[in-house]
Amino acid sequence: MAKLAFRWITLFLVLLHCGLSSVEAANNVRNNNGRTNYSGASMKCLVANDFYAVHFSAMQIGRQSGEPSDYMKYCQEVPIIGLTFLTLDMLDRDVRTLPIALKVVQEELDANGLPNNQKVLVEVPSKVYKNGTVDTKYEFTQPGHYAVIAEFGEPDGLVTEDDRLRIPFTVAMSAAQTTPWLKYAFWLSLVGLAAASVYFGYQFYKRYWPNLVRGGVMSRGHNG
Repeated sequence: MAKLAFRWITLFLVLLHCGLSSVEAANNVRNNNGRTNYSGASMKCLVANDFYAVHFSAMQIGRQSGEPSDYMKYCQEVPIIGLTFLTLDMLDRDVRTLPIALKVVQEELDANGLPNNQKVLVEVPSKVYKNGTVDTKYEFTQPGHYAVIAEFGEPDGLVTEDDRLRIPFTVAMSAAQTTPWLKYAFWLSLVGLAAASVYFGYQFYKRYWPNLVRGGVMSRGHNG
């Protein structure tokens, strides 16, 4: 019984260590999203609908160790609040002849993760971007869900959903999404370990302790 308890507790500790290490590694990837997912091969930076495709980047002032740029580049998970430069690089050359209007909005999401309320933060009037790059900036002051909405076509024309491209992103949400789960998992694991220790300790006491006491008494009586 004692060997079984020791093996169970050892296995539990090993699994707990592996689980927490995996979560920590996942958090590190998430918290460094801009560094690991900004490469040209990253699909997280590519946003498209049936008609338009753009490469999205969000830049904040700051220097990454070992890099010459004074800006940190991110995709759709901006790690901290502050002044952020939002850039859309058009992948289709034909789009460079179309007027494009831009909005930055703050969103509330419903239970299905769909936006049901939008607050306009920035509006950029419709114009043609011959170089294929549309950009704007905004100083975010609170964590939340946001989106850049690009509308393609003449400003006085009818804009349909096909002419509208929504690029969702979050600001300062990564830690808020992962930390509570990790904290609760850690404490639940400790509670489980404590309960298992009490159970096996009680089983050990009930099964072996009377024999140990009886053996000690008999040994003393024999020696006396």
